[in-house]
Amino acid sequence: MLSDTKIKNLKPQEKMYRILDAERLYIEVRPTGKKVWRLKYTLHSKEGTISLGDYPSVSLAEARKKKEEIKALLKDGINPVQEKRKLQQENLIANSNTFKAIAEEYIVEGMKYKSKDYIDQFKRSMEKDIYTAIGHKPIREVTSADILSILKNTITRVRKLSHYGTGEAAANQNRLFISLVMKYAIVTLRAENDPTYAVKNAIESPETEHARPLDKDERIRLRTRLELYGGTTTVRNACLAMMYTMLRASEVRRMQWSFVDFEERLIEFPKASRRRKQERSNKKNHIHLVPMSDQLFALLKEQFEISQNQTYVFSAPFKNDEMLARTTLNRALVFIGMPEVTTHDFRATASTLLNEKGYKPDWINKQLAHVEENKTRATYNHAKYLESRRKMLQDWADIVDSWGKQ
Repeated sequence: MLSDTKIKNLKPQEKMYRILDAERLYIEVRPTGKKVWRLKYTLHSKEGTISLGDYPSVSLAEARKKKEEIKALLKDGINPVQEKRKLQQENLIANSNTFKAIAEEYIVEGMKYKSKDYIDQFKRSMEKDIYTAIGHKPIREVTSADILSILKNTITRVRKLSHYGTGEAAANQNRLFISLVMKYAIVTLRAENDPTYAVKNAIESPETEHARPLDKDERIRLRTRLELYGGTTTVRNACLAMMYTMLRASEVRRMQWSFVDFEERLIEFPKASRRRKQERSNKKNHIHLVPMSDQLFALLKEQFEISQNQTYVFSAPFKNDEMLARTTLNRALVFIGMPEVTTHDFRATASTLLNEKGYKPDWINKQLAHVEENKTRATYNHAKYLESRRKMLQDWADIVDSWGKQ
């Protein structure tokens, strides 16, 4: 019989040779030095051989244990080679049906029409909170308890960060993302139920803080501190562009040089570039025109010198041809000591003050890009009030700059 010492001392020869252990179990020593466990067996009067793995990955004790398992299969009339192939196939299927494997498939197949931002956010959630917990698990074995644990751990992670909230929103977003993967698995017949349903109300999100107009003191501090912003010029310019134009943060981030016409002093957002809540109801037939104030014109000229070779007007600093990250502009507000202010508040401030100063609501709403219910009218009116809006935006830019002089 063999021992570990004997096996270790077996040296390769010019030709492959075999050394018997017992009961037709032997080790095969190949000219390369590789040592392979093999077992001869007889089933239904037919001889066969099966590999049990390489030594030392499979130890002597493990090889003998496998021999006994195969003897039990033979006793029941089961072909061990066929059984091995069956188990390998089952393992292959199990590995391809892990939560992570299906989530990666879902990104390719189920998110074709989602924005890059949304997909990136999905991927970040998976990497930060989800894959480490359930990525390796067969998707059928993911439980509600697993998901509840992920939600609680997400809250703990977020609360350790500064200025990122209390974590409930991130936790519930993770639950939504997991649910999307589970539903995709159900549709593709690789799962029967969505375990996120049981924990749907486990984490109560804090009440949403809606955009609000800034008070006088906040307006003065904001405009003054942006001039002293210690970060990149691009981020400062993006913040100012939001204030001057009444655009959404997402629109400023997605603004491309191909939209900018310096001769006409106009920015034209084409239909495909705009993503608004209203688009969810298929009201996409909309072009948005933004006249340039003198301040915005000068700002874009300055920005052109910084990022003219990039696709995006406000390209991410230190990254090639990428837009600013979703959180960059709000982080800039934290950086200047105004964490209570968000980019959403810029539009609310503009709307409130311009209405108070008597500008026509139609002009203001048009500039805010509120979609009209009448789609035919909306298409026809994309350039309506353009000159009036041009004057209004110039007045508004002057008002914004006046805050920094008070």
